[in-house]
Amino acid sequence: MAFNPMALLQIKQAVEGFNSRHPKLAMFFNDAGARIDTGAVLEISVTTVSGEKIRTNFRVTDEDRELFSTLSSLINNNR
Repeated sequence: MAFNPMALLQIKQAVEGFNSRHPKLAMFFNDAGARIDTGAVLEISVTTVSGEKIRTNFRVTDEDRELFSTLSSLINNNR
């Protein structure tokens, strides 16, 4: 699999911009990330501008935890 360093730079810049616009979300993930164990249930909801709500959830697996750990390591190594 070929790796494009420019793509990583673009992603890093996008994430930094997102974090500066939404600092509470990064604080939430830092706090919640340490509490998400295998078997925990994550729920995500969206309320549209018109007030419609959509929601989903899933039970965290060992593979999910591994992915979360990898993503966290990548983010922390690029700070």
